Amino acid sequence: MSHHVTDGRLLKMMEVLNRRQATLRIVLEEIHNPKNISAIMRTCDSAGVQYVHVIYTGLKPLVLDADITKGAHQWITMTVHTSTDECLSELKRMGYAIYCTQIDVTAKDFTEVDYTRPVAIVFGNEQRGVSDVALSFADERIVIPQMGFSQSLNVSASVAVILYEALKQRRAAGMYDEPTMDDAERRKVLNEWLEREGRSGFGNLQS
Repeated sequence: MSHHVTDGRLLKMMEVLNRRQATLRIVLEEIHNPKNISAIMRTCDSAGVQYVHVIYTGLKPLVLDADITKGAHQWITMTVHTSTDECLSELKRMGYAIYCTQIDVTAKDFTEVDYTRPVAIVFGNEQRGVSDVALSFADERIVIPQMGFSQSLNVSASVAVILYEALKQRRAAGMYDEPTMDDAERRKVLNEWLEREGRSGFGNLQS
């Protein structure tokens, strides 16, 4: 165990780990604004999401913003992909339903779908939204209703709104009361956390 970690700190880690939702994942497709990704990481940690998939093909490395994440990125298991097809194919093989956010007359209100099943929620580029490739994998298309002149929320706000609907449903189902990760998975994540504890600074997402 890292000498940086007190018994109280370890207890806090275990409490948080036991609430992590192993079957709720976020997929960020070609989101290029580091401030948006940084805000999303903080929201994911707050809502108990452990796994975030970042699909990014840009040439410029994405660097997280420390002032926005407030260290939340350290507790997230983030995987970077260079192909939407590869990422979503793998999640499908793992048994995840794919929900794509999409402004579309066929899309369902985001509160009308089931988030208690194993699900990966895809959020697209700030200007273009999710790609046609991502939509081809979608088990559900979901939308946040808009009552003003704007057609959509900022992507980080959208993640927060939808994740807290997922949290509401999962809390009602008791999914935060007992660990959703098995012992091996919890040990793996805890060891990653213990290794990171005491480190400072940021790396880019492609390192």
